[in-house]
Amino acid sequence: MQKINLSILISSALFFYACQKDEEMVLDCNAFEWEYEGSGAPVNWTGCFLDCGGQVQSPVNIANSVENGQLSSLIHSYENAAFEFFNNGHTVEFEYEAGSNLIFEGISYELLQFHFHTGSEHQLNGRQYPMEIHLVHKNVATGNLAVIGVFFEEGNENSFLEKLGTTLPIENERISKSEVLNVKEVLPTDGSYYTYGGSLTTPPCSEIVNWVVMENSVEASPQQIERFHEVLRDNYRPLQAINGRSISHYIQ
Repeated sequence: MQKINLSILISSALFFYACQKDEEMVLDCNAFEWEYEGSGAPVNWTGCFLDCGGQVQSPVNIANSVENGQLSSLIHSYENAAFEFFNNGHTVEFEYEAGSNLIFEGISYELLQFHFHTGSEHQLNGRQYPMEIHLVHKNVATGNLAVIGVFFEEGNENSFLEKLGTTLPIENERISKSEVLNVKEVLPTDGSYYTYGGSLTTPPCSEIVNWVVMENSVEASPQQIERFHEVLRDNYRPLQAINGRSISHYIQ
């Protein structure tokens, strides 16, 4: 009798597991809302966004980089700008006025916006930082992006973050400010960086990004970082496989 009950128990468990797996694999993409946890977590993104399962995805762990003497320093002309920022439910995004540009490897990109991730999406030699900012630039002719990533670590108060104010917008809230800022103030003084070809770190995960991750971090106070984390929570995508890509290193 015990053997029969055990067999029934095992069969029932296998049936339940199989049904559960089938439910996980079937997604209604018309209703799917990507998130960082739960049913919309990154592990399920590929079910509705095929590019998220591509071979050149981001973020990655930056390790085993190769110094590239053909790279040059970043050339940017960032203007002072009034700004408005919006919480889209995934991050706090600051929309930048037109007219600020980056030249990277001889190609011009216009700065569109910057936003934050807590903790950092990229890692440096296996280290995850508490926060990372992404400066998103677009080449109008090709549609390709150049995104600068800067790590934050705990330390002194960051004057750039203070200009953003102490109150961040909640989900679906938009806040406009009359004050001006300049995003160049968030960049580290040392211009050394790592670069590789990758993708958007959020759906649709399009593989159109030239990533430029600054080697040196900038400081922010624990209170400033926590202010962002309270609103954004853990809004970072897990590391993706490097898949044979090389990471180049420019040393200023």
